[in-house]
Amino acid sequence: MLDHPRTPRVLAGVTLAASAGLALARGNRKAQIAAATVIGTCNRLSEIRTPYGRDGADQMTAVVTQYRALTALIPDQRFSDDLFLRAVNFQAALSYAVSGVSKAFGSSWVQGDALIEVLRTEAYGSGPAAALLRRHPKLCRALTIGTVAWETAFPLVYLLPREQASHALSAVKAFHAGVAAAMELPRFVWGFFGAHGAVGYVLDTRGTPRTFEKAVVGIAGGVVLASALIAREKRLTARERRLGPKGSARLRHAGGDVEYRVDRPGDGAASRTVIVLECGLGQSLESWEWVAEGLARHHTVVRYHRSGYGLTTSRAASGDLLAAVLDEIGAEGEVVVVTHSIGSLSAASYVRDPRFADRVDKLVVVDGTDPALLDEDRTDRRRFGTFLQAQLYTLLAAVTGIYEWAPNAVERQAGYTPDTQFGHVQFVFSPRNVVNSVREYRAVRTEGALSRLGAVPSVLVVASDEFADQQAALAEKLGAKYEVVHGSAHRSIIGHRHHAEKVEDAVRRFVDAC
Repeated sequence: MLDHPRTPRVLAGVTLAASAGLALARGNRKAQIAAATVIGTCNRLSEIRTPYGRDGADQMTAVVTQYRALTALIPDQRFSDDLFLRAVNFQAALSYAVSGVSKAFGSSWVQGDALIEVLRTEAYGSGPAAALLRRHPKLCRALTIGTVAWETAFPLVYLLPREQASHALSAVKAFHAGVAAAMELPRFVWGFFGAHGAVGYVLDTRGTPRTFEKAVVGIAGGVVLASALIAREKRLTARERRLGPKGSARLRHAGGDVEYRVDRPGDGAASRTVIVLECGLGQSLESWEWVAEGLARHHTVVRYHRSGYGLTTSRAASGDLLAAVLDEIGAEGEVVVVTHSIGSLSAASYVRDPRFADRVDKLVVVDGTDPALLDEDRTDRRRFGTFLQAQLYTLLAAVTGIYEWAPNAVERQAGYTPDTQFGHVQFVFSPRNVVNSVREYRAVRTEGALSRLGAVPSVLVVASDEFADQQAALAEKLGAKYEVVHGSAHRSIIGHRHHAEKVEDAVRRFVDAC
């Protein structure tokens, strides 16, 4: 029945009739409950019918009608109406603010390109108003950025004097009318205009000591604060573990500390060949755990944190830090460098250094960063904006502790033993490490990186399935051998044990064969 061609018309007709009944049912609680329930039911059936989901106007309409149906069940009419209006007001303020914040995490919005992109689509760009706007790209850019600004700042309307607040709401109404004209979405007018009455009610009753909004904001603020404090304590616990007797080692160098870890064969004998593992952007020593465990059966394995990460406070270059670590542990023989992600560019800064040139004759690049692609990303306004927004989101999750309660990519693509997983997650979501990731991303040098990496006598590129084509191109540039770990992603290639074991096997075969 839902798939029948006439169903949309039936649902629209029933909704229209129920809407008229709701408008005429002032003071009649039973009629309000019935009409609101019918509208909400039709809205839900339409949502089930379409595979594309519902837009913001449909969702706001559903909120208004469902809240009315529920609150109308409260016998005390005054309390019922007050709760209904405050609940709708809170939902309206939340919808505007969240919409603005989400747009701020979309590069096309903060770059000012989103509106013009929408108006170029067949669905939303066929009207005369859309055609007019397309002819004025500067105006579209201003409207795009302005939308992000006013939606994010909407809660400030509650701080304005009543007259100015009314003007602000009128401006918002004009915005919705403009959307309706340009994108031919008239539902936005009715869906959000219907919520503005509730906003006006709250503006008129400001100063009431106990309100729904204050209760919700207080509870939400308390939850966020508790989450932030719990996350902070967990990060401190992880740091204490790093400082403890079972944690990583540290040495003084160039006015600061260098954090490192050495894994040796079980018999305690130091192998002449030392394998150095370079971490990816913002990743911890623990990210190499599975690979290091396998390689350490026959080789000495060294991991260290570059400047600014973890407990490394020295500002020395990667080559200086690594040289100090190798000197500290007495490693004098051959060095095999294994890198992940941007760690390949860190290795490029020292593999041809006189201190390493005669020692590093084997290099393994695991899902490495192509210098040319990084240069493109850093110089392209939108790509660089996307990177910064992703780091800002990670920083927000770190500060508020959201990562402790919501699924995140770090935990999805890593599956270490419990203690290692705990330390790795807390490391990645450390605000200091997030900020340092941005610094390293912007500062890492790419000039001549390919030639220096390609100058290493033997090079192997190990690619994840996620970036197989990209890594194949990198291997060709380096004149390197090439392998793919099927089913893996950029982080999971060393984060999930079954993928990491394939990486470890590839490295071991490569080292033993040369």
